[in-house]
Amino acid sequence: MKAKKIPGIPLQVKGQFHDTESIQKFDNAQETELKYNILKERFFDINKWGTYSKENIAEFTLCDSTAKAVDRLPIIGDYIKILLSEVQNPERNNYQWVRIDMIDKTNPNSIMIQCRPSKLPGDQFAGNTVHFHSGGTTSTFIISKGNDYIKMAIYGRNEKPNQNTDVISSIKNMFIAFKGVVGSSKIQWKLLTDGMVNI
Repeated sequence: MKAKKIPGIPLQVKGQFHDTESIQKFDNAQETELKYNILKERFFDINKWGTYSKENIAEFTLCDSTAKAVDRLPIIGDYIKILLSEVQNPERNNYQWVRIDMIDKTNPNSIMIQCRPSKLPGDQFAGNTVHFHSGGTTSTFIISKGNDYIKMAIYGRNEKPNQNTDVISSIKNMFIAFKGVVGSSKIQWKLLTDGMVNI
């Protein structure tokens, strides 16, 4: 199976990928529009993403460029701090960080947010990428609508383990990335997209 080619999403060049999509259908365009407006509210409330999944897959926290948690609409240059649900008694190095590189609202029928693994906010010219995937990986989150459906999708591209770190973290990243290859993280993303469109 090949990665889908979708405008705005980087081409798959190396490493792993995933195309995760969930669709909810409705009886008419009026109901679809109503549900899409609710989906938009959910989509931009990143701090609540983890609550929409049937299982608590992760905790998402929107942060500004100084790593301070914020409760507002996301903007380009913000960060998302992610804590996987399997982590108990989390420490600072258990969090994964991604930076929002792109937000596209130009299409009236879809919205796109694109992120990539990052260094700690405020430390972009020093330190290591703080994520189990490398800095060349992208995750693109898209919501869209048609006449009788709403859809949420997450497209992961060029997923490779992050080796730009210390030896212990490098080994841990390879293990977590391998779990993603065999399906664990793909299932988690599917739980998120299903939950988001289940309105």
